[in-house]
Amino acid sequence: MKNIAFSLMALLALVTIAGCKKDKGFEHDPNAPVVIEKFTPATGGAGVEVLIYGTNFTKDTTGVSVTVNGVPAFVAGVVEDRILITIPPKAGTGKIEVNIRGNKSSSTQEFAYKPSTLVTTLAGNNNEGYMDGKGTEASFSIAARCGIDIDENGNIYVPEAGNRRVRKIAPDGTVTTLSGNGNNGYKEGSATEAEFYMPFDVVSAGSGVVYVSDPAAWTIRKVTADGTTSLVGWFEAWGLGIDRRNGMLYYCDARAAGSVYQVDPATGASTKIITGLSYPSDVAVDSKGNLYVVVNGNHTIRQYLAGSWAPGVTIGISGQNGLVNGPAASAKFDQPWAVAVDANDNLFIAGNGSWDGSSINTNQCIRFVNTTSWEVSTFTGGSTAGFADGTGSSALFSAPTGVTVGADGAVYVLDRRNNRVRKVIAE
Repeated sequence: MKNIAFSLMALLALVTIAGCKKDKGFEHDPNAPVVIEKFTPATGGAGVEVLIYGTNFTKDTTGVSVTVNGVPAFVAGVVEDRILITIPPKAGTGKIEVNIRGNKSSSTQEFAYKPSTLVTTLAGNNNEGYMDGKGTEASFSIAARCGIDIDENGNIYVPEAGNRRVRKIAPDGTVTTLSGNGNNGYKEGSATEAEFYMPFDVVSAGSGVVYVSDPAAWTIRKVTADGTTSLVGWFEAWGLGIDRRNGMLYYCDARAAGSVYQVDPATGASTKIITGLSYPSDVAVDSKGNLYVVVNGNHTIRQYLAGSWAPGVTIGISGQNGLVNGPAASAKFDQPWAVAVDANDNLFIAGNGSWDGSSINTNQCIRFVNTTSWEVSTFTGGSTAGFADGTGSSALFSAPTGVTVGADGAVYVLDRRNNRVRKVIAE
């Protein structure tokens, strides 16, 4: 209703202005520049009405087109020095451009796009326990700050430290046990023979194969589609990443001088490629082979360039915690934990609190990093811990520590203290 009311009032204002100025003989001058002076509001999502102020506009809407970050917007009305537009879906953050029959002008300021998100519960309930089933019939005991991943068919995998099992969630929310009998130990074998100490993170390698880290057992394990486990190697691996171009694994060792290792899963051979980080907790790989490492200890996410592993962009202010959006160099995170990369190499960041999960903080949300502009925004959730499905900041999480992105763009969140897996659909 607010958008509708704003549109009606704005259009009424435009018509009134037009009536007052019609005797002035206003005409667009194609030889003079189009100028965008400002626009309001400066932020919002799809469907938000924005009023653009400027000079050398035209009253003839048939000759006017407007884009937001290069995406065409709907032009609702034009009166001399004002253009009313509607922000298109999935526009993204970027400049507004006005084109009047080839005479173009771009704004100096970027419109800050805020995607509209809908959060639902895919599986789990607030009862900590162990139960397979569909949707909220299933129970989890996530306990530690575990991860989450998705395969090419939309199946979700959850390493579950509290139940010492690896669980699988079908796209319809049906939860089954992929591997682990719940005993506290280390043992390779079939789905019901395998034992884990603390299954911690997981990555999908395709065709039903996943790799699971178990830092308490000092292992990375391979788990096939039928739940059979085998040893990749003896490593104190915490967060895992995988290069889907070649199947190469990467893991964070938070204790060994804050290091990141590359592992060939076929041979188990490992190479230390990055060191000296303050508690690196997770790593993800983009489509070009660049690494993104979550440095939990100093509240940043760091890019390392493929092959050379030279430092790239640092996202967040090192040593400063908080919930501040904006450019990468001035944004703030609060002990981030996990990172995921989408099909466009943009980042989703989850996590809040100390390495052992004993405390939580203001980042009860999923943050988004546009790797074209390096702008940080809040994707869903807010600063308050709790539980609520809903849209945008009305959705509540309690220690969201794992995040993954499906091929369709849906985002899945491991909501640790709520013992649920949440699904987030943008727009």
